[in-house]
Amino acid sequence: MTNLSPAIRRAAPSRLAPRIYGVARDGDGPRVAAPTNRASFSEERLHRQQQLAASLRLLAHHGVEPGLAGHLSARDPEHTDHFWVNPVGVPFSHIRVSDLLRIDSDGRVVEGDGPVNLSGIPYHHAVQRARPGVVGIVHAHSFHAKTWSAFGQPIEPIIADVAIFHDDQVVFLPDRPEGKSQAETWAQIAGQFARELSDRNILLWRNHGHWTVGDSVEAAAWRFIAYESAARVQLAALAAGTPLTDPPKRAPSHEQREAWAWLSFLPYWDEIVRAEPDLLD
Repeated sequence: MTNLSPAIRRAAPSRLAPRIYGVARDGDGPRVAAPTNRASFSEERLHRQQQLAASLRLLAHHGVEPGLAGHLSARDPEHTDHFWVNPVGVPFSHIRVSDLLRIDSDGRVVEGDGPVNLSGIPYHHAVQRARPGVVGIVHAHSFHAKTWSAFGQPIEPIIADVAIFHDDQVVFLPDRPEGKSQAETWAQIAGQFARELSDRNILLWRNHGHWTVGDSVEAAAWRFIAYESAARVQLAALAAGTPLTDPPKRAPSHEQREAWAWLSFLPYWDEIVRAEPDLLD
């Protein structure tokens, strides 16, 4: 499923049961429904931090190396206008829970110690203010999706795996204001960004790359990885000819999209925490 190295694959297996075993079932299959929050703020906060750290590690194993770009966030369950984010310049492959930073509503670090990507902060705030249900936001520069972004077109439903993205993506090209300070420019574009995203979960920024959001960190992270794979399929298909499209007859509900994305992340979680348990430190 992921591109873990042979050395990592030989790591001692965990005694933990696969996470999906704990999901409620309909008959013998898992129930397609996203879970509710944990009993306390502290439990839910730790859960979101762990999913965030795991997601960063997973992106590294999918070939996403950030340099000074790339930022993933998780809304704080108690201080809902704050979010947790990775420090800029730290390799995704090294991130631990203890490295994460909490950002307040003014864009300042109020918990943790490390530098942040100041240009990215306004976008996370803008989306979370516009979409109270959003918990996770993912943006990084993955190879195939950033290449596809140069076409300025959404991914087409050419195979069943991609159909779930139909009508859930938007292509974005900002109107850049003139005569503004850098901070004002970021804030204005972030407002455009949130309005253009609207109620969809994937934004393809033309000539830049893609962003994904979700009602859980898990859903946002799975969408990012799956959309990168979809872009790879789209590019390969177009290189070979003109693919046929097969859009779904009926779009899934918001709840169905979230549940499917959340469930799809669980195998990734099992693999990365067993291979690299230090991410939980």
